[in-house]
Amino acid sequence: MSNKLHTLKEKFFHFLRFLTADIWRVDTQKEKGIRKAVNNVFRILILAGRGFSNNKLVMVASGLTYFTLLAAVPILCILLAVAKGFNLQDMLQNELINIFPTHGNILSMAFNLVEQVLVAATKGVVIGVGIVFIIWSIFAIVNNIERAFNIIWQVPKSRAIYRKITDLFASMLIIPIILILSSGVSIYIKTNFNNNEVWMAFSPIINFLIKLIPYIITCLVFSFLYLVIPNTKVRIKNALISGFLTGSIYHIFQFLYINGQIWVNNYSAIYGSFAAFPLLLLWIQALWMIVLLGGEITYASQNLHNFMFEKETKNISFRYRFYFTIVLLKDICKGFENGQPALSAEELSVRNHIPARLTQSQLSKLCELKILSEMPGPEQNDAMVYQPALDINKISMGMVFEKMFHSGTEDFNLNPENHSPYLWQAIRDMEDFAQQKSDMLIKNL
Repeated sequence: MSNKLHTLKEKFFHFLRFLTADIWRVDTQKEKGIRKAVNNVFRILILAGRGFSNNKLVMVASGLTYFTLLAAVPILCILLAVAKGFNLQDMLQNELINIFPTHGNILSMAFNLVEQVLVAATKGVVIGVGIVFIIWSIFAIVNNIERAFNIIWQVPKSRAIYRKITDLFASMLIIPIILILSSGVSIYIKTNFNNNEVWMAFSPIINFLIKLIPYIITCLVFSFLYLVIPNTKVRIKNALISGFLTGSIYHIFQFLYINGQIWVNNYSAIYGSFAAFPLLLLWIQALWMIVLLGGEITYASQNLHNFMFEKETKNISFRYRFYFTIVLLKDICKGFENGQPALSAEELSVRNHIPARLTQSQLSKLCELKILSEMPGPEQNDAMVYQPALDINKISMGMVFEKMFHSGTEDFNLNPENHSPYLWQAIRDMEDFAQQKSDMLIKNL
């Protein structure tokens, strides 16, 4: 018995060591079939969990919860105003209640408040500060959502203001149409095919498919978020996979939340009639955590092949960091010299077998040092691409080393020439020696 326990213990620790270290050292070219698929699933989940923790997305979700509460009524105003233009506001309200069944009372209160705001707006009451607050609250939530996804995707810049405005209004127009169409399709099928013989034969299956409509809509909305919001190019396949996985997690959470309503009695004893509000906060916080986790899954699945030795990049030496920087810079300079199209961070990462996060961080550093410049891709939805910001006949290893060596602040209340003149001179001599030996141009390497 003790031998069996010892064997199980050894297997458990071996499996744990494989997940934490050895899985990243497996030769992926030799992996095939089910083993490769299972290992890739483990890699994606590990990377997503690690990114969720490293990027402190729980705190990000808390900030998004606050801005969601601020923007809830203005966003509902726009959605219902669009639906009201087609005289379909009741259908949209019913569909929202079906999607969020646990918050029917709060949604009813919100609908009444929105109706009052819309009536006031038609009479010209909502002016000045009110309009400014509505616009600010909507753009605040949009900016913070994009910023959260850019953190996940390691994108240093947000999209231009005009892009944010067009994407926002497109979303505000598309979302109510999708919700109304889904509700309308269900009603149309039930009213027109109820007495049909074929319908009667397949009624259980069709009813089951109709019940799946809210689930499919939720998954498509998640996929839409993962595809559109990051300021970089996201593959549709990865966005759909993450959307449906995140949608499943969300519906499981909804099921547990609904069946755990016995907690409301405990909250009511403390908060009284105010108990619905902390539960709403918890629900919104959990929802944003699920959404951000799906963003990490999308990022990990799209960049999985570039994550080998990703763990080691946290403790990478200055020598290796400089080496990878030169490799990236050489690829960009040679492509520029040969008249080839500029490359994105993902393309550079794949071509040079450098981890995705390290590639993005070094490209951002080179842009900060004014050695590279970032520009939009040729197509509207393409990722940002990189090209030299200087004459490639002046970009040498010595120049790059000097800029990286001097990057950062030296504004301290200490003069090293007076404090330790011999030590400071030794460092200067070492720096001069390195530059003398590094006059070779990057494009000629």
